[in-house]
Amino acid sequence: MVYFRAGYAPTEYIDQAAWDARLHLERSAAIKCPSVLLQLAGTKKVQQVLATPHSPHLKRFLPDDKQASAVLKTFASIYPMDQSEAGLEARKLATNPETAQRYVLKPQREGGGNNVYRKAIPDFLKSMPESHWPAWILMEMIEPPAQSNVIFRNGELHDGGVICELGMYGACVWKQGKDGQEKEVLENSSAGYLLRTKGDSSEEGGVSVSLSRRSTTADGIIGGGGLRLR
Repeated sequence: MVYFRAGYAPTEYIDQAAWDARLHLERSAAIKCPSVLLQLAGTKKVQQVLATPHSPHLKRFLPDDKQASAVLKTFASIYPMDQSEAGLEARKLATNPETAQRYVLKPQREGGGNNVYRKAIPDFLKSMPESHWPAWILMEMIEPPAQSNVIFRNGELHDGGVICELGMYGACVWKQGKDGQEKEVLENSSAGYLLRTKGDSSEEGGVSVSLSRRSTTADGIIGGGGLRLR
């Protein structure tokens, strides 16, 4: 098995040897976590293509119209920042200080510290050429209900407003089909969940607590949390 702790950012492929190493791993018989196809499927651009309002692409995976429509309603709206009809609408939303308050601008980067939030979006877009805008997606902010709670972090207790997010995880192992054959799914199951809590004034980061059976982190929260729902 090959587990990718790195290899998610273009800057990590610093020379041809790095690309050759990735190609060697992809061609090997090892189980890749993730494979390059799964890594691309999890990119923000793919999320945007599926979650853009009135997107027709979800039906490719959910051919039942009623089911696809019901699932699409659960998504936070995500827009491209290109010259398409949806992209032009996003540009209006992102450059207007009033409407930008409801959105976050995201690049294709892993980890925190890369997003641009709310009122900072219009000035950020002005700071770079419009030709670079399509590298970003505009996502409707998820507004969870604020709660009062106590967080234990870095050896100290912090009392105040918090917001929470519950992430669900799954595990899937399959054999890729050869010569036109269908792939064979060997395992497809729930793999636990992760509750993340942070101060209600924070836009990045937060305390992460794994509630699955397999691992926990050093930090934790005291009290209950809430779901981040659309």
